[in-house]
Amino acid sequence: MTGQPIAFFDLDHTLLDGANGNLVVKYMVKTGRMGLDAVWKAIKFTVLYRLNRLPREEVYRWTFRECGKYSMEELIAMLDESYEQYVMPRLFREGADCVAEHKARGHHTVIATAAGEYMSEKVRVQLGADGKIAAIAAVVDGRLTDEVETPMPYGEGKEILARRYAERMGVDLADCWFYSDSLADIPLLEAVGHAVAVNPQRAVRRIADEKGWPVMIWNTPAGFTTPSKAVDLTFKPS
Repeated sequence: MTGQPIAFFDLDHTLLDGANGNLVVKYMVKTGRMGLDAVWKAIKFTVLYRLNRLPREEVYRWTFRECGKYSMEELIAMLDESYEQYVMPRLFREGADCVAEHKARGHHTVIATAAGEYMSEKVRVQLGADGKIAAIAAVVDGRLTDEVETPMPYGEGKEILARRYAERMGVDLADCWFYSDSLADIPLLEAVGHAVAVNPQRAVRRIADEKGWPVMIWNTPAGFTTPSKAVDLTFKPS
């Protein structure tokens, strides 16, 4: 294959200081749209994520069911507000610069995340990345459902989706990069030719040391002040 090399970037704890889902839950709780039970659920999921025991399908279905309580118009307004207040301020400058550096080298850049489509698209536009791999669920009667497309962009599913993306671009994963912190992302980290551990979990740091992967620490706020607008979505906002 001779296509344009791709640089894939994980979102949570890599491009972003924290997990986007937890930040949205924080916003929903602070604005009175979710109760404390949601906070405990988010804490539980965070712990299981760190242990690499996260029941991803359960998380997706719960998240999308909560989102489906609102019309898409209401949901987008809330996601826009939570992005501006909680997500955008926690994007890392080093990550934004790395995306820009790859683009300057003629590489195709992709946000490859388990996050939902809408928030992922806002990050993609904010950082100027070319594409995204994200969780997509069906919209029925103007509301988000828990009918999630498979494979889900998590663990082996993310590796499968990245491989398909690379094949469409006419490039071999051996010529691609992937930046991630997460043990769940080991399948894709091992599949690319240029794996980079960013803010790695302890187990990922051990694997990186064993395999000779570069390790980077990103911790500087990017300082964005104007939130991006989602432009490339599988559904049409009203």
